[in-house]
Amino acid sequence: MHPVSAFAAISLFSLTACAPPPDNTDEHRPTIEVLGRAFVEQAPNRARFNVEFEEKNEDSAAASAAVVEHANRAAEAIRLASKGEVRITSNLNVRPYYRQVTRRLNEFNEQLVENVHPDALLGYVARVSVSVEVLDPGQAAAARGAALAAGPVQSSALGFYLEPTAEGQRAAYEAAVEDAQLRAELAAKAGGAVLGALQLLQEGQGPCLGTAVTETGYRGRAVALARGAAEASAAPLPPRDASSQQLAAAAEQFALAADLQPQRIEGQVCAIYTLKAE
Repeated sequence: MHPVSAFAAISLFSLTACAPPPDNTDEHRPTIEVLGRAFVEQAPNRARFNVEFEEKNEDSAAASAAVVEHANRAAEAIRLASKGEVRITSNLNVRPYYRQVTRRLNEFNEQLVENVHPDALLGYVARVSVSVEVLDPGQAAAARGAALAAGPVQSSALGFYLEPTAEGQRAAYEAAVEDAQLRAELAAKAGGAVLGALQLLQEGQGPCLGTAVTETGYRGRAVALARGAAEASAAPLPPRDASSQQLAAAAEQFALAADLQPQRIEGQVCAIYTLKAE
């Protein structure tokens, strides 16, 4: 090798070896861990209620056929009144009932009990439970009105709720991220420092370097309670054998108040920021 070339190579090696290391100061700065929490309110997107219909007959099959026909007419009326914005499921239960006998408890008290023996069998009670999920909460009052017009023996409260959606989850997550940054800025200011770069962000309530234990979720459930059957009975009742169209037409007369109430979506995140001196 030429002497000049060898000297140049040695000089270049010396300069490279003595160059300062890259600036990784963020890795050595103090950090702060914060939890961000937020609640976002959205209108409910679902509603549900239940109604039950009952028929009695000496014959089990006859009782079942009568109550099934009654419940199916009611279900069709609910679909008509709600413009099809429902999902309906039904279940049939049949039980026997017996002649009652008197049982003396003591000198002054008696109790009526069923004589559950085959020769005391009087007939059968068939009951259909109809569960209605309303896909458009704006149709909930009409759907329940049609159900009440059909004359159920029992009805439940009308409940509104949120079916989880990606949009709702993202809205709560975004709000929680903003809350985490604001909390970190307040904590840094209280300690006489300036908030630096975000180092880690994890959905959940922390710890940041552990496993998230709470995902974005829904809090609370709005329930519109059904008023007594006496209010509904103020309107003229459709005939017992009314068609589905007649029951749907009577839905407005039996529609109880059902105001939509906002539902709360909760978001939580865990964040780590670096701190810089002021």
